[in-house]
Amino acid sequence: MEIVPGILAKNLKELKEQLEAVHWAKKVHIDIMDGRFVPEKTIQLKELKKAFPESEVQIHLMAEKPESYIKKYARLGCHEFIIHSEATTLQERTLCEIKCTGMKAGIAFNPKTAISKHSSALKESDIALVMTVNPGAYGQRMLKTPLKKISQIRRISKRIKIGVDGGFNKKTCGLVSQQGADFAIATSSVTLADNPKKEYKELKKISSLSRP
Repeated sequence: MEIVPGILAKNLKELKEQLEAVHWAKKVHIDIMDGRFVPEKTIQLKELKKAFPESEVQIHLMAEKPESYIKKYARLGCHEFIIHSEATTLQERTLCEIKCTGMKAGIAFNPKTAISKHSSALKESDIALVMTVNPGAYGQRMLKTPLKKISQIRRISKRIKIGVDGGFNKKTCGLVSQQGADFAIATSSVTLADNPKKEYKELKKISSLSRP
């Protein structure tokens, strides 16, 4: 299971600090919140332009009208772009637009969102992100029930990459790995840790020992 350091920054200073903490990572997961779809607001495109990392960038967009963000982030050089299923009724069209830019397209599901109504969108997606906390803040405890969605998604699409976001740490890593996730987002447990690389290596070890 891949461990992807998460970036949740409210300003350019925090963005630079967090990116520096995980400068060794192959990929980073950057949260973009608009203050409307979720109450919190993070850095936006203008800040990311000033501190764009050398790592591959996976954008997790928590914003209304996701289609209006796609081309701007593609031009910046982002590799993957995840929208929320709850943010638009035009899921399949939006996912197609993402893929047309050359980015991989992903769809995220809040804890209470049922998978059953989103089969078509999942078949159009390269990535599915299972939220195991309510989006908007780091440091929350993991909700275990949404992990059941991993097997549900796998039945709909065998090729899709499935990730877990929220409350991921050394206590929950084994469970996430056992459930068959392809990757997990680690913000509090890696990026904001005192020794990010050490924590990353320990999570990788737990993950490999727990894999079914």
